[in-house]
Amino acid sequence: MKKAIKLAVSAAFILGASQGWAATITDSGVTAYYGADAQGGADVIGGSQYDISKATIARAGSVLTITINTSFAGKAGLNPTWGKDALTGATGKGIGYGDVFLSDTWNAAGTSSDHYATDNSTKGTVWDYGFALNNRWSNTGGTFKLYALNGATNAQNIVNSNSYITCGTSCNYRENQEVAVNTKSSTVKDTGLSGVWSVNVNKTTPSLSALTFTINLSGSELMDYSSFAMHWGETCQNDVLEGVAKGVHVPLPGTAALLFVGLGALGMARRRRGAGALRAA
Repeated sequence: MKKAIKLAVSAAFILGASQGWAATITDSGVTAYYGADAQGGADVIGGSQYDISKATIARAGSVLTITINTSFAGKAGLNPTWGKDALTGATGKGIGYGDVFLSDTWNAAGTSSDHYATDNSTKGTVWDYGFALNNRWSNTGGTFKLYALNGATNAQNIVNSNSYITCGTSCNYRENQEVAVNTKSSTVKDTGLSGVWSVNVNKTTPSLSALTFTINLSGSELMDYSSFAMHWGETCQNDVLEGVAKGVHVPLPGTAALLFVGLGALGMARRRRGAGALRAA
């Protein structure tokens, strides 16, 4: 009986300690983030192929997973004469995937009522961390490194959308938006942590296509975050997902099962004790 109780208590403790964390940032509705230079107040510039619908941020133990649903998944390299690699100078790259920027707070310039019409990389949130993709023009995925952005301003830490566009005045895009971690900056530090990212294309329903980023945060300050502010968009930033996700703790399937095993053992022990008492009588 005592062993069963200990097992149940241990299972409950593990369940509490191993809870996951999940939340969503949406890019739809009347309060969706547009950001500055929205070309006439539009959520998406250049058609639905650039549309971003939401991001789901989840942490299971020390593993963080960010899934961004966007119709642009699988379309990196679009309009090859328009884009370049700002960090290497290579041209003819087309439009690619931006890096993911994270912080624990969100301080967008403007308000939801005007869709944060003044917010860009020079105003609003100064990002604390960034996922720097190994190849932002890959349509299968790859790896990324986690960088700490230690500069006092975004200008010290990032490269903006203007630096990734070569079309001049012949195309429309969101200017001065955060695109990439400036890995050449002295204020940017490699944390030593890395992750993987993948591209999942849904040909039937493009809005369900997604980019997924996964990283083990063990030893990182990000493990202490109770909420995640995030910024992501294509290198042209024709749509931008930005906002804050305040997580809801949920039990992990494995630990929930362990709890049920413990409770089951407790119940079995009680039944055996009752049967023993009847035989003694």
